Parts: sequence; structure tokens; C-alpha cells
Amino acid sequence: MQLTRLVDTAADLRLESPRLVLRKLGEADIATAIAHEQDRRIMRWIRDPQPVEEIGARSRSLAGPWQGFDGQWLALAVVPRPAGVPDGQQQMIGIVVCRVTVAANQTMEIGYRLQVDAHRRGLGTEACTLLFDHLIGEIGVRKLVAYCVAENEASWRLLEKLGMQREALLREYTFLDGQWRDEFVYGLLAREWRTPAAGAPIH
Repeated sequence: MQLTRLVDTAADLRLESPRLVLRKLGEADIATAIAHEQDRRIMRWIRDPQPVEEIGARSRSLAGPWQGFDGQWLALAVVPRPAGVPDGQQQMIGIVVCRVTVAANQTMEIGYRLQVDAHRRGLGTEACTLLFDHLIGEIGVRKLVAYCVAENEASWRLLEKLGMQREALLREYTFLDGQWRDEFVYGLLAREWRTPAAGAPIH
């Protein structure tokens, strides 16, 4: 895994698909990131409500420099590409994130969230495909993992559409909305990755 390369290129990272651009979360995105965290429709299965000061501090941290430490999230803004509108004038519709779990294991955890009007349009799959292609094809990540609350069916179905396999059930692992929730663990080995749109191996 070429972690140093990812650290060196993170600030200027730009991944493109026909409908989306992924770029490093920046200062201009902080207000939208805070608004997304305050929207319970987005955050229901991710995190319980928190004070705006805490949300703001986390959003500013995500928008800052990424150094690749174990457990430090690299956050990429998901920006739509409507015809005729410059990228710089487009507000992000969500984020995808990744972080090193243990560098020696060459494994990274991924996550994502999109605003409600971006749901059910295939944009989550498209954004994650861009991220997976880069992490596996360019950075050489050996394995990707993801965690998902069992009740969040839309999320784990997206993971399965991406080719990730359910590897474990963590019983009563996450406390959300007043109760302990089971959580699924998903994994994808680099050799298993097939870009969903193409249906063919990237190597």
C-alpha cells in the first residue's frame, strides 16, 4: 500500500465520473458538512444528535490536512457535475471517507453519506466506485472494510452492490437512538474488486 503517495496527493486529489467529482473536503464545505450532520434523515444510522460546537469541530478537522495516521479520516466531498456549471460553483451533496485501520495490514475502512435528495439515484455507488478504484488500483490497498448498523438496509445493500462481503455480525455493538444496535462488518479484498459499471476486473 502506497500510503505516502496518498498522503502527498490528498490535498489536490480529484476523482471524476460522468456525474460526479470527488475532491478533498475544504474550508468552503464546512457549513454544508455541519448542516448535513444536523439532518436526522442523513444521520439516523450514523450518529446520535450532538451539540453544534462538537459537529463544527469535527467538520473543521475533516477539512484540514490529512496525514494518514491510523484512524484519521480522509474526507472527500461528493460534488455533482451538471452540464454548463463550473465545479467550483457546485455545493457538495455528501462525503465519502476512508482511513487506515492498521497500516501494517494494508487495510482501510470506508464510509459515506449523501443528502436525502441524492438517494436512490445510484450516486452512492458511483462515488464509492471512484474511491474504490483509486484506493485499490492506484494506492494498492490490500483490503477495504466497512461497518453498517443492521437496520440500515439501504447502506448494506449498497455495500453488497459494490461486491463487499458480509464477514461478521457484531451484536449490540453501537448505541443509537436509545438502544444498542447490531452492526455488520463488510470486507473486500483487492483481487475481488470489479468496477460495477463495467463488470470486469480492474487488473
